[in-house]
Amino acid sequence: MLKQSTTRNLMVFLTSASDHVTGLTGATLSVSISKDGGAFSSISPTVTERGNGWYNIALTTAHTDTLGDLVLRATAAGADPIDLREQVFAALPGDSVTVSSIATDAITAASIATSAVTEIQSGLATAADLTAVKAKTDSLTFTVAGVVDSNIQYVNDVQVKGTGQTGNEWGPV
Repeated sequence: MLKQSTTRNLMVFLTSASDHVTGLTGATLSVSISKDGGAFSSISPTVTERGNGWYNIALTTAHTDTLGDLVLRATAAGADPIDLREQVFAALPGDSVTVSSIATDAITAASIATSAVTEIQSGLATAADLTAVKAKTDSLTFTVAGVVDSNIQYVNDVQVKGTGQTGNEWGPV
């Protein structure tokens, strides 16, 4: 894993082409790179021999500037070629994130509130609809608070009579 546009040292082990096991020392590496599936091109990173066939390849910010696959191929006279594949990410696990970097993509509380109000209002009746509903509800009678006075005249298209009181029960006309 590599972080985008950062320097990074990669250690590679160069094996001798004669036995494909022994570490090759004293070699001069030629390195090429492919970024995010692009064509290979030659690069000139600083390569430092560390001993016993190990070499350090120092990648620069220019080498790690593209998100996606980063593939290195290193060759040297008398050595087996080396192929490395790394992944370049914008951020790595554990990186701290600043509020300013989030702000450009974040939804703000104000935009959420504005959007919510618009959504709610679009689902409500118009002022004219509300006036008509109020006119109807204002005509209701409440002898007992919260209980609408009503007079049932029909049930399922059958006219009914009576008040529901003893001696004046409800029933069909």
